[in-house]
Amino acid sequence: MPTTTPPVVADALRALERERDVRVCVAVEAGSRAWGHAGPASDHDVTVVYAQPPAEYVVLDGYVASIHDAVGDGAGDEDGDRAVDVRAWNLTRFAELLTESNPTALEALASPAVYRGCPGLDALREYALGAFSPIDCYHHYRSLATSQYEADESSTVSRALVVVRAALFARYVRDAHAFPNPVFPAFLDDAGERFPDAWVETARRLVTRKRAGEGDERAEQLDPAIVALPTGIDPTVHAVRGIERERVNDFVRTAFERTQKS
Repeated sequence: MPTTTPPVVADALRALERERDVRVCVAVEAGSRAWGHAGPASDHDVTVVYAQPPAEYVVLDGYVASIHDAVGDGAGDEDGDRAVDVRAWNLTRFAELLTESNPTALEALASPAVYRGCPGLDALREYALGAFSPIDCYHHYRSLATSQYEADESSTVSRALVVVRAALFARYVRDAHAFPNPVFPAFLDDAGERFPDAWVETARRLVTRKRAGEGDERAEQLDPAIVALPTGIDPTVHAVRGIERERVNDFVRTAFERTQKS
């Protein structure tokens, strides 16, 4: 069942459709509010998959692969809802990312907070989360962990949490060939025994600090071993499976046709 949509998110989705001339096919919470480490100042981070009018796919410069809109001033309203950061993909681009086993697209599918769905979404979720390519997903998470770790020596709690989460997810994908639970505290509960106790304790402290509103404060120094992820892993072991293009296309066709009828 879809999650009850906060008014500020519903307003943002309507504004996206009205101002960008698109139809929302899928909308999910895909930030700290979904992943279990939201603080009192956390905004809504909403991932959207949209369709454009048919003619825009054939005219020059009509196709828009992605949209990033920030709505609201972050001050919150009387119900505690805050600003909304909308990151949206065209159906076609979303399909491409899925076939690349992109973890951001896969995490959107795995989100526990679905504000808008469409026919075929549940089937796509079940299929893609079991069929993704472990080696491709590993490299995406590895690249995220290392790039964020190297970006700033005076890392904040929020950045350190991104690093640790991605690094542990990369190891889990590599070793288990399964997609991690994107709700990070639940992942630590279920899979924490796979990692050194000190790493898990670091992850839990970062989650606690982020929930307490310390996301912009200085983080503790991370153990470099956490991000010591090999740039190459054996393809004969890990280059297995893969999301089939036609299975994704089936979802795209169904979702697009729905936008033309509603």
